[in-house]
Amino acid sequence: MNQRAMRALARASKLRAHFWASIIAIFSRGLTSFTGTDAYATPTPLARPVPLPDGPLIVVANHSSHADSVALLATLGRTRPVLVVSASDYWEQDSTADWLSRGLVGTFAISRSGDGMEQLRGAADLVRAGVVLVIFAEGTRSTTGEIGDFHTGAFRLAAELGARVLPIAINGTFESLPKGSTFPKHRATNLRHGTAIAVHPDSIDEAVATVRNELIELHKMPIEDLAGFGWQRVRKAAFGWAGLLVVFLWAMGEGIFWPLIAEMPLLLLVVTVGWRWRGAALIAASAAGAALGVLATWWMVKSGFEPPSPLTTPRMFEVAAEQLDANLGGAFWQQMFNGIPVKVYAHEAGAMGLSLAELGTALIARITRIVLVGAGGWLLGNFLARWLRPSLGLVQSVTLALFPIGLWLTIAYWS
Repeated sequence: MNQRAMRALARASKLRAHFWASIIAIFSRGLTSFTGTDAYATPTPLARPVPLPDGPLIVVANHSSHADSVALLATLGRTRPVLVVSASDYWEQDSTADWLSRGLVGTFAISRSGDGMEQLRGAADLVRAGVVLVIFAEGTRSTTGEIGDFHTGAFRLAAELGARVLPIAINGTFESLPKGSTFPKHRATNLRHGTAIAVHPDSIDEAVATVRNELIELHKMPIEDLAGFGWQRVRKAAFGWAGLLVVFLWAMGEGIFWPLIAEMPLLLLVVTVGWRWRGAALIAASAAGAALGVLATWWMVKSGFEPPSPLTTPRMFEVAAEQLDANLGGAFWQQMFNGIPVKVYAHEAGAMGLSLAELGTALIARITRIVLVGAGGWLLGNFLARWLRPSLGLVQSVTLALFPIGLWLTIAYWS
């Protein structure tokens, strides 16, 4: 296999890994890989690459759900290119299923009877080139969740190629999407990596027994419902000085020049704190930053200095001035719905020569909005934690991806 084809396969594996990781984050309580076979196993959250041995490698895993392939792809595919051995009699029944299995999953189809072993040898060059070949040695999905008898094909291929066999026990997919189910249940999934072994041609049966026994022991371990990497990272920031500093400076920057919304980092942080009073501290820091930013812009403009106003339009300033002139107390309430940046209202307040007392009256609406939005996120975070703990990183990524579109539409509307 040439290097160009290998690079293409590696890119495809990474794309599949990110795609399926997003699906898992939405429809499950998260997926955690554990490297090590004891109580001190190192957990790797879904968003991070898992460590894998170097050299030719065949992964042997238990099989009780269609979600097994997805779980392995979402984790292993971040580290090395991956192909999953599938049953041609199941996945090649029609062109649509064949396209889905090859395109979205990345399968290497073989027959479960007849010349299946010879077809499996067709993957030899791929394994030698560095592709991780995933084989479900049971040959079919378990209907009980228990690990069945193993076929020897994976071990025979490993012996012929000098590849190592890495057992990975999959826990939780049977509870989430057992055979015969259509929609997954919201459950956590664990992948527990065993010890990679070399297979000698004269001891294939011994290798089969060793790997199967280790998988059985790993499969007995309790499923750990751990938070995703995004949740862990954000929660750590929320309870540190970094969280307070971010919401304060972000809100203050919005009032001066920052073209983003103060409530964005506030919501991201408060949903992770539970019923702790840290939520109130974050809300207070954001409100204080927002007030200081508006006051700073008002003072600068009133003193004859023009602060930068990126991503604004002349019409925004005209409308803000009209609203402040018509209803001082209600202008900042209208800002909540019209998309005009708060810095524009602060600028026009200074240009109109409003007094500090008048600006303070108008600011009540801005501070109230931050408190209400922050308190709502704080409250909802406690009820949505079950879904957000594994998927907060995905929510964050989607929000950041969509925000520029909303910003562009707002600017276009006010142009």
